[in-house]
Amino acid sequence: MSGTRLPSQRAPATEALIVSHGQPSDAQAGEDQLRMQAEKIQALLPGWHIRSATLAAPGALEQELDAFSGKPFLFPMFMADGWFINTALPKRLGDREVHQLSPLGVLPGLPHQTVKYLKAEAKRRNWSWNSCDVMIAAHGSVTGPAAAECANYFARRVQTLMTFKQKVRTGFLAEEPFLSQVARFSTARTLLLPFLAGVGSHLTDDIPEELEKGKFRGVLLPPVGEAPFVPKLIAHSLKSAEQKALNFDPMNKERLVVSFVPPEAASTPAPDPADPIEANKVSHRPSGSKGRSQSAAAKLLKLLQGFRSFPSGTHTNRLKAS
Repeated sequence: MSGTRLPSQRAPATEALIVSHGQPSDAQAGEDQLRMQAEKIQALLPGWHIRSATLAAPGALEQELDAFSGKPFLFPMFMADGWFINTALPKRLGDREVHQLSPLGVLPGLPHQTVKYLKAEAKRRNWSWNSCDVMIAAHGSVTGPAAAECANYFARRVQTLMTFKQKVRTGFLAEEPFLSQVARFSTARTLLLPFLAGVGSHLTDDIPEELEKGKFRGVLLPPVGEAPFVPKLIAHSLKSAEQKALNFDPMNKERLVVSFVPPEAASTPAPDPADPIEANKVSHRPSGSKGRSQSAAAKLLKLLQGFRSFPSGTHTNRLKAS
């Protein structure tokens, strides 16, 4: 029997939806911005069908989900594993089945790619990397700790990866330490990176206002969600999730992508109580995540020892945010 596929027979496209908060004050602008990001991801994933929708645009998420023919992968363009991921988004999904991945802000590869990006920005300005310092501008929250913990965890990982161990400070718009306080520590060679998913009023209005209060002297960069490496990072995350879904255990309720694998407490420098503004005050495991702290080697060994295959058609459980 021949295994040749007829020219008219094609494997169905893998489907994915990129979701962000969007811009409540200008919903269409948020939709257009996210659509451009989705197009960049689409170009990196031939054979996929990538759509996008923001929560701020009324009915956009539901409309895009209903257009899919199967069970799509859902990638949240959010920076924190908090209320939007664990409450608002599942509520909007309703009974629709999706493979939900971890949000952009907690992807394991984000800190490493960010450091490479910051080095390139310094080089573009003819600055030596060891003469620069880095600041992170994040939103924070007055209703829960997840937003600040995710931003601080990201800042700690960035600082760990910096060659000369420069101090990385984090300032917030909605909680202390406020960005205006942190901005006072800036120099002419401070690179300020907004820990935001995209362009909006926080970037155009709120952050500049805080920087003016703090007499900021450095350079304000585009938000991390607009960094040139982000489409490739998201494409890699989607591809990895697809591969894991092929051998998905329906009894395993964990995310397709583990949010956090924090370093052991013994290997992480203790916070400096004398400096409440520096990023090192973050807890070792952000409460917004329930990811397992299991090494890649241990996971591979477990996979090899306990591999089981499941027949097609058994992957019916919706992966909700843990």
